[in-house]
Amino acid sequence: MAKEFSFSNVKIHNEIELFSVTDMKVKKMLEHLFLENRISYFEKWEDISFIRRFFWGEEKSRCTFCINEMQAEKALQILDEHPELKERTEMVKKRVDRTYF
Repeated sequence: MAKEFSFSNVKIHNEIELFSVTDMKVKKMLEHLFLENRISYFEKWEDISFIRRFFWGEEKSRCTFCINEMQAEKALQILDEHPELKERTEMVKKRVDRTYF
């Protein structure tokens, strides 16, 4: 007989938008480092509108790494260990404002 679990008392929405990147090479390297260090994350994508592309010259989509707040310190430590990647990220550090499931 299968046992059912109740997740109603578990806090699961404790992610923060830690930093964002527009360079996909940097994104891939960070993904690899996070997976290697067992840091869970999800990606929040922002597509650049036609107006922003036309008037402000923004050409790239922005990927924001959202990380569990309990692993944020470890993720920042990894960034500190790789300054060549850190300088190509933009720190956000704000709570995720939306529930995705």
